Amino acid sequence: MSLRAWLWNPIVAKEYRSRMRTMRSPVALTAYILAIGGLGWAVFSTMAADASLGGGAGNYGRNLFVVLILFQMILLTFITPALTSTAISGERERQTIDLLFCTRVPPFAIMWGKLLASMSFVILLLVVSIPIFSLVFLFGGIEADQLATAFLVTAVSALALGSVGICCSTLVRRTTMATMTAYGASFLLVFATLAWGLIFPTRVDPATLSQTPAPPAIVYAGPLLGLSWIAGQGAPVSWLDAVSGGQFGVRYGGGSDQPIPMAKAALAAPRGLPAPAISTLFARSGIAQPAGPKIPSGAFAGWQYWQATVALEAALALLALALSAAVLPPVRRYPWRRRGAPAGVAVDDAHA
Repeated sequence: MSLRAWLWNPIVAKEYRSRMRTMRSPVALTAYILAIGGLGWAVFSTMAADASLGGGAGNYGRNLFVVLILFQMILLTFITPALTSTAISGERERQTIDLLFCTRVPPFAIMWGKLLASMSFVILLLVVSIPIFSLVFLFGGIEADQLATAFLVTAVSALALGSVGICCSTLVRRTTMATMTAYGASFLLVFATLAWGLIFPTRVDPATLSQTPAPPAIVYAGPLLGLSWIAGQGAPVSWLDAVSGGQFGVRYGGGSDQPIPMAKAALAAPRGLPAPAISTLFARSGIAQPAGPKIPSGAFAGWQYWQATVALEAALALLALALSAAVLPPVRRYPWRRRGAPAGVAVDDAHA
């Protein structure tokens, strides 16, 4: 099968037509825009009222951008599982899954078609929200590269959530249970990873500290931390530090949350994975990377927070799709099962 047939197969065409011909799509688009626009207006009105009462003008653009980008990610956390969690379980309940197996479309292409049709609607949601996000440039404090990178992280996070939903729909046969499982896995990815840094932070002894500590690597898998640091552009994000009561994801010995000044020459150079390929792509394309802090230590030392998030969530999406494609076929021919088949006996009959 050609690459074009893999990327655009009858599954994708059918899903596109059936999804966009119903009234649910325009209603969902309208509700999405009203929710983001209404929140943006409420936040701006609150900041303007606070400034008029002598509370200080602050940075309207950055504050508004932080609220909008995080709220958009939370909205997609609720929307994306609903789009993908019924992809396969719904076919089973309608008793149409056998028709898919009779086609020449491979299992991975079926998974990809279902995911692409769902993700195209998510991308449409992101595109229609761009005019609202562009209003933050009127107040300053936000650059175009920050907006582009934040939308990249949001799109990859939605792809990971959609892949997890497809996987849950494949593993769980009932639509209701598949939807509940997909929402549970999505909440774990988005919220539990951030909570992990609060509940189980990196414990550091200042007496033996040799390099700048970093939060646990699991927190990078969630999109909220990366989006917060993109909006902060290198400065500490106040709401994360305020919630954690100090430096997010790090606890120092002796009950102190702040780094203790060390009488050492310098911190050790960060050691970890080589610079991600996405940095090279930015450099070759001439697009400026958004300024941001780099992870000081650990496996992702030298990476920016959003780069670690994109890498981990892309790997999760591929893993979920591969697992779904392996579990979907009713007859699975694994290489390790073929080697154990008796001579002269069919593989399927030997393992029936």
